Amino acid sequence: MTDAPPLTREALYAAVWDRPLTETAKALGLSRSGLSKICDRLLVPCPPRGHWARARLGQAGPPPPLPPAPEGAAAVIDITGQPARSRRKRTRFSAEARRDQLIEAAARLIAAEGLPAVTMKAVARLAGISEAQAHNHFARRQDLLLALARRELHAMESHRRDELARGHDRYTRVTLSTVTYLREVAERGVLIQVLTQSAEVREGLRAERGIVRSWDRRRVAADLEAQYGLPPDLAFGATAVLTALTRRAGRLLADRRLSLESAERLTLAMVTAGNRALARAYRG
Repeated sequence: MTDAPPLTREALYAAVWDRPLTETAKALGLSRSGLSKICDRLLVPCPPRGHWARARLGQAGPPPPLPPAPEGAAAVIDITGQPARSRRKRTRFSAEARRDQLIEAAARLIAAEGLPAVTMKAVARLAGISEAQAHNHFARRQDLLLALARRELHAMESHRRDELARGHDRYTRVTLSTVTYLREVAERGVLIQVLTQSAEVREGLRAERGIVRSWDRRRVAADLEAQYGLPPDLAFGATAVLTALTRRAGRLLADRRLSLESAERLTLAMVTAGNRALARAYRG
């Protein structure tokens, strides 16, 4: 067998996304496993399992971008089919940076291929590390998905609370809270919907999400009691109903069954009308 000609990292990336890895490996005189290891070592992302079946149906997403070359990687790859005489010095990441990298890789896989494509092996390959290394940071797939869901929910809620703090009266706070929530859903909602519709994620978040929502409802209910003089049970009930209405609009928006403009217009009209009706009833 003669050695395959040298090729660049960019050419290798193009080759593995042009046809199945087994065919590319054969053309280069390598085993599939050998080519996969070279790609892992050079941080060249490979198609996840099922990609080519989806490609035949016209359902495959675009390939992820080629990340920067690892430190010490040569400009030209010499494919010989033999073990390399020397290996590059691996790039060192802090534990936190590596976790963030894996979380982002999972988000990209969901966006491109859907939740079933997120396996620890696929995420590790996209991040350019071994599956064993990925398990050092997330013992289970569920742990990785929960970390991604927490990241997205935290970003959404932090932004909403920052906007809420700008309001100087109840109507302004309600408007800011509702609009910010819906706009965050428009930006992040599809990913969050995919995650929270997964039984393993939903179960893992159940307790902590319950605490967050209960705290939010108590805060808003206390505002209703103080401003309108509502009895505590009615204040809590009104808060639960109006919050559920906003969240339902968010689900329709995330499912693309409602535009952002329509979601804002309808939700604000109903929430504002509900608050004004309460004000009239209890302020005489």
